[in-house]
Amino acid sequence: MEKMDFDVCVIGAGPAGSMAACRLAEWGVEVLLMDRARFPRDKVCGDGVGPRALRVLEKLDLYPSEGFPGRYGLEGVRIGSPSGGVLEVAIAEGIAGGKAGYVVPREQFDGWLFREAVKRGAVSWEGMQVLGIEKQKGGLRISGSRQGRPVSVKARFAIGAWGGQAGKVARPTPASGPGGRFSVVAMRAYFTGLKGLGPFMEIHFDPELIPGYGWIFPTGPESANIGYGMRQDFLREKGVPLRRLFGMFLETNPSARRYLKGGRQASPLRGAMIPFRRARHPVARGRLLLTGDAAGFADPLSGEGIGTAMQSGWLAAECVGTVLRDGLPAGLASVAYTLSCHKEIVWDLALAGLVQTKLLRPPLGLGTTAGILDAFVEKARANPRMARALGRLILGDLSRTAFLDARNWAKLGRAWRK
Repeated sequence: MEKMDFDVCVIGAGPAGSMAACRLAEWGVEVLLMDRARFPRDKVCGDGVGPRALRVLEKLDLYPSEGFPGRYGLEGVRIGSPSGGVLEVAIAEGIAGGKAGYVVPREQFDGWLFREAVKRGAVSWEGMQVLGIEKQKGGLRISGSRQGRPVSVKARFAIGAWGGQAGKVARPTPASGPGGRFSVVAMRAYFTGLKGLGPFMEIHFDPELIPGYGWIFPTGPESANIGYGMRQDFLREKGVPLRRLFGMFLETNPSARRYLKGGRQASPLRGAMIPFRRARHPVARGRLLLTGDAAGFADPLSGEGIGTAMQSGWLAAECVGTVLRDGLPAGLASVAYTLSCHKEIVWDLALAGLVQTKLLRPPLGLGTTAGILDAFVEKARANPRMARALGRLILGDLSRTAFLDARNWAKLGRAWRK
């Protein structure tokens, strides 16, 4: 008979869930990893696997490794300003594996990480639609439907990694509350036959498309994930369909036009929402710990969420694993995880959100968003240290707490006056 009683049930097998399952299985914990989809499956995303994600993978010896699906390592970032200036920053030196990151389609990346969790001993249930989580003595009861029949499983702990759209599961349990006006909506498609691409993640702020931005993330020397995103409140104010703005980016951005000569779209255009964290929203409640988009852990400055998802999955596994291994009171897992998340992730994202808001709606006297972006790009082009800091900030390799350091503001002031 199939086992129906586990130490930990991980709900959702994306980067956060699979990372948590990998770590727990490595500890010898009986872990069930479930997902409503069947792998491999696609997911709309920018696909950037940056330094934060690579460092988490290093902890499990998953990077560098022969199985790692990233085949085209990146050297840095390119930033296109509204006035047409381009800042190119090579920042691979000093980052994990000597690369600034990779762009790996989620169908490949998530499938690989899911298989690694199973290899390490996690039990996997694909096609499992979770409908509810209930408290019971000594743990939780997770109920749902699998292969057309109702199922129910008991676990001492659960890790919620169901992304930003939890459906019925979100009703009795905490969720990030996606759909708020500060969330971002984005569209992307894959393109092949591109000419002139370099090993750089590109972000472009075109004057007609601000405060949104377009991206060109190479998946290989002649292929890329190309997309465009904008915060929901600004999209409503603009009154233009996102699909049309994406088309404008392809038609008017000089880099996109140059690369696309002779290229072709290789996948349908698909869209998704990136939910950002709401203030004071809990990341854990009792024996349920939330990770990734379920906790609203996407970065408000870049929209990137894979790195923070994997980091939160690791932290959740560490806290639950320690409680199980040492026989500690169950409530300590939630407390420890909350403290760890606030120290490692939440405070960082809160600062990023504050900077994003001030950049998109500048206070009186600071000019326009386009003017601020132009100024930063031009100053960074003349100052290598400032350029590297800006590049690392975009890749998520520089803590946002740097904004609180007076010495950094002094350095910025000196760079600005030059």
